[in-house]
Amino acid sequence: MTYHLCRREIVSIGIFLFLLLSSCGLMKKEQVNQTARQVDQSLAAGDFQKAIDLCNEAYHQRPKDAGLLSHYVKTIEYIKDYGDRGFKKEDFPVAKNAYDLLLKNYNQFKNFAHLLSFDRTFLETRIRTSRNVLIEKQAQPYLLAGAFQKAIDIYKEHHQRYPQDPLLRGNYIKTLESIKSTADRSFEKNDFRLAGCIYHILLKNFSSFKNLNRSLSFNRESLDKGIEICRNNLFESALVQYRSGDLNKAIALWRSILAFDPENREVKKAVETATVQSKNIEMKK
Repeated sequence: MTYHLCRREIVSIGIFLFLLLSSCGLMKKEQVNQTARQVDQSLAAGDFQKAIDLCNEAYHQRPKDAGLLSHYVKTIEYIKDYGDRGFKKEDFPVAKNAYDLLLKNYNQFKNFAHLLSFDRTFLETRIRTSRNVLIEKQAQPYLLAGAFQKAIDIYKEHHQRYPQDPLLRGNYIKTLESIKSTADRSFEKNDFRLAGCIYHILLKNFSSFKNLNRSLSFNRESLDKGIEICRNNLFESALVQYRSGDLNKAIALWRSILAFDPENREVKKAVETATVQSKNIEMKK
């Protein structure tokens, strides 16, 4: 009798444990499924950081759960593929944002980085390429419009932030050389006002080129010389107009010098004198 009672108790306990374990297993499976649904919803909404955070939290709670890890890896690869599609379509803001996000979170993937199709170097290279294309596109309209200071400011800011980026450095040098070439072409066409203004912009910014100047085809002295020649040519042309009695043309030419040599006292004095004379002539008419 006692034997049969013990046996029944053992069977009951066994059934209870089986049901308990089954219940726990079902609960864990449901939790995994719920996390997966939340992750997929975040991906669909474009909230990639939230998707990574959800995966990372669940992974740290159950690091030995193969299904959970598999979904984590698939989530990361989805974000990487999203960046790749943007890169291929030359939608570099989209690509850079995706790669930036993965690089920012990369340390969280270190325990299973070998399962990923990419590494840190891949992300850094893609980010660098995307960033430089965006910088070039940002500066190009200013170059075409002749707003050279704005173009320089864009490259200067990014070069200060990423001084070790060789592609950025090369594009910065190419941009500066392009600006100098524009000044030289203006000089050859005797457009001394425009040439002088561009030489002045380069000279004004030259101290910020200190890490580049060995790679540039021009230096501070050559810019100074260009400005001097432009100033002398305009000054002489103004004197010719002044002596011939065309005060307005003379004033306009002298003022064009002040556009790139604003503190020149001799030119300021010439403008003041010619302006007074012009007003006196007008009053006598």
